[in-house]
Amino acid sequence: MSKKTDTAAKRVFIGIPAEKELKEAVRVFRKDHDTLPVRWINQDNLHLTIVPPWLCSSVEPVCTLLEEIASVLQDIDVTFTSVSPGPNARKPRLLWATGSAPSVLSTLQQDLSALLSTDQQEKRSYLLHLTIARIRFENQGIIASKMPALQVEWSAKLRKICLYESLLKPSGAEYNVLCEAPFGLKKVKE
Repeated sequence: MSKKTDTAAKRVFIGIPAEKELKEAVRVFRKDHDTLPVRWINQDNLHLTIVPPWLCSSVEPVCTLLEEIASVLQDIDVTFTSVSPGPNARKPRLLWATGSAPSVLSTLQQDLSALLSTDQQEKRSYLLHLTIARIRFENQGIIASKMPALQVEWSAKLRKICLYESLLKPSGAEYNVLCEAPFGLKKVKE
């Protein structure tokens, strides 16, 4: 398969797409809370960020690295236990689902950040979160004062990792998958 040669730097990030069971949980939550003054994230854009955005001039080496790493990983079980405004409760910019992160996600984040030498190397442990809506500045006070953390129980399996291009538009960010690598495809030598 031939890939076109990258000529301009792209704003990219590494993430794990939400699988159908997680998308369904978000869909039901959205339906039950459709009066909230938020901009809901398109279901196709739901993901868990592993390495935050950086400028990348060549995606092929990153895709190769993701394939190598994903090949030795197994599906990852996650559970989200609450939905709340965040990351700052007094001036929230988003509505997110959070839960306890499996250690493999912290390790994955640290390893990828180090291998890619991005400026985004995280020193803290990974925070399991799924952004489900964005909050406009003028609605931050309303959401902060009227929306408590809501308990949920959303369980899902994560099955692949992707390199996304982030396109910033007035209507909100759009994400294009540049490559994806399913977990657990490592071939056993005979």
